[in-house]
Amino acid sequence: MVLFLLLTAPWAWASFKLEGAQRTQVLQFLSLIVVLCVWSMVPNLISGYGVTDVLKALLHDMRTFVFVVLLWPVFANPVVSRTALWALLGTVVLLATANLLLTLGGYVPPGQYFWPTAPHLYGQILVGFFFLLAQMLLVRPSLSWRVILPMGLLLLSLFFASERRTGYLQLAGGFVVWATLNRQRLLVGNYKWWFVIGAVVALFAALASPIVQRRMAQVVFEVQQFLSQTPEQRTAKETAVGIRLQYYVSVWQLIKQSNIWTGVGSIDFIEMFWQVNQSMGGTEKTLFSNPHNEYLYTLATKGVIGLLLYLAVFGQACRMAWQNTDEVQRIGLLVFIFLFMLSITTNSMMVDMEEGHFTMLILLIFLAPLQLTLIRAKSASTL
Repeated sequence: MVLFLLLTAPWAWASFKLEGAQRTQVLQFLSLIVVLCVWSMVPNLISGYGVTDVLKALLHDMRTFVFVVLLWPVFANPVVSRTALWALLGTVVLLATANLLLTLGGYVPPGQYFWPTAPHLYGQILVGFFFLLAQMLLVRPSLSWRVILPMGLLLLSLFFASERRTGYLQLAGGFVVWATLNRQRLLVGNYKWWFVIGAVVALFAALASPIVQRRMAQVVFEVQQFLSQTPEQRTAKETAVGIRLQYYVSVWQLIKQSNIWTGVGSIDFIEMFWQVNQSMGGTEKTLFSNPHNEYLYTLATKGVIGLLLYLAVFGQACRMAWQNTDEVQRIGLLVFIFLFMLSITTNSMMVDMEEGHFTMLILLIFLAPLQLTLIRAKSASTL
């Protein structure tokens, strides 16, 4: 679908114009992405690779960022962005609901999914849309069941049809951020009681889920197991938490052996990462291709300079979001960015992952149009 969208980019760029204060912010944002993409090639060039190999690596590592630049004028049209967002939201609610019903009906075992890439849905995607709907309800209470129903379906699907512990973590962290951003609304009048009731309902739903109980108990067990193991055992026994903790230890060893400013480059990374883990007792090479932490991965492959550029891109996105007068657009994007940045502590978002392409679309949908206008808020007197 992204490739099809690229076919429209030349016509969109031909008539695209930036005006006023938006011009400076957008140019800064797109320039940071371009500089990050250019810099990502430098460590591979330093490692001695030719232009062809370096460009192939760029296409693999940074394609989602490149798509943001190429598709910006397409999504600057608010109709395109709104249509894309409603399509994404509708698809997520539909798939999550289908998975929930199939699980409750016994057709799919609890914690498993009816399509292979479903686990990627139950993180920043589902949780992000949950808080976007919550923001719509807060701004426009008259939407009532039209928003509450899909919110409930998403929440139930997360707790009763998913084993995605990252999703549970993101819901808890996102709740704190969303509540903080809306503190002036939530702490006045009847809102505070609805806020408390909603939090209690979500908490009891989580506690009532046998899947959540089992998966969180596994976290405690796997952390304790990792702490009691020898380095050889840590590389040999694969558990979701344990292997990630081992990744963090081994990738840091690689970072200390490399040029801290430029990194080792993405082409050499897999082999060098494996060599470090092999020296610690690792025997299965396929387990050690990615540290599942994008901060550490970026630091290892692109150095301090690359990591600072990476963070600057999302920092600029937050600046642009903060100045938006559309409350749903502003807070929705800020929560999404928080979820993105939290997600990449345990996963790689921008490298060959569905979440990376979702991140690309969210940045385009919320930042490219001057006003997204998902809903029209009523006057303050009617709220």
